[in-house]
Amino acid sequence: MNLNQRISTYGKKLTKSEQRLIEELQAHHPQGLLASATSLAKQVETSASTVVRLLAKLGYNSYAEAQMEARLEVTALLASPATRADAVINDDSSIRSCLANALLHDQHNLSATFASLDVAAFEGAVRLLTQRKVRVHVLGQRHGAAMASHLALHLNLCLPDVRLMTSSSPLQLEDQLLWIDENDVLLTPTFRRHSLAITRAAKYFRDKGAKVVVITDGPTAATAASANHLLLVRTSSASPFDSYTAALSVCNALITAVAQRRKKEMGAALERGDALWERHWKDAAKPARKPLSAR
Repeated sequence: MNLNQRISTYGKKLTKSEQRLIEELQAHHPQGLLASATSLAKQVETSASTVVRLLAKLGYNSYAEAQMEARLEVTALLASPATRADAVINDDSSIRSCLANALLHDQHNLSATFASLDVAAFEGAVRLLTQRKVRVHVLGQRHGAAMASHLALHLNLCLPDVRLMTSSSPLQLEDQLLWIDENDVLLTPTFRRHSLAITRAAKYFRDKGAKVVVITDGPTAATAASANHLLLVRTSSASPFDSYTAALSVCNALITAVAQRRKKEMGAALERGDALWERHWKDAAKPARKPLSAR
């Protein structure tokens, strides 16, 4: 339950100070909870301890938990970092408060993401990625770019044909789509603000009979319409900017599941990789040969 639901179902008698607090919270919900307990108490001429006690009566474990809920609602209401900045950043926030809030939000994102994750979709994604003769294309832009690189790097150790689609390639994205057919799978992490190029690429994959796995922050993302399998993650944050901790954790789970299904192939690839690295460092350690003119 959110704050208003907790208030409406709380049937016990409130003190006058608590009633004033309730009215203040409801009048300025959810932003009212983003201030410190001391600041909120001053608004209705009561004490910070009264604020904390009231929230405990309403079922919150701490003031920080109530603030996190408020930030989640602000995040949902205000889409861009610019509109969220003033709402979620307080002048009196301490360094310890920043650390505690970041941890609290990421813990919530992780627990909420894995509690609601579509296990059937996750299994379907793993099944697609581990098909024989499949070509896996990983595409991410903006906030998803680093995650796409992480996925491609580690899936390449498990699968024989993994391709990172990047804007730094000499080939334009359209050129990289040239040979897509039913043997291909697109794996794309995409978050708001979503890339139009990724949405178009995902649709093109589906039009060509290929499969699409999307990791994203909401079912209404345009790219989700093209997904064979959709993995939803929470990105709430104590700052104006979204947190991708839960998304990265889902990526790690996906890599782990693929590695388990391709344990033999991965072992052989790691051995080849170790041999290649050993040869590289041996070559790098050799002294440069002097030119004949200097002998």
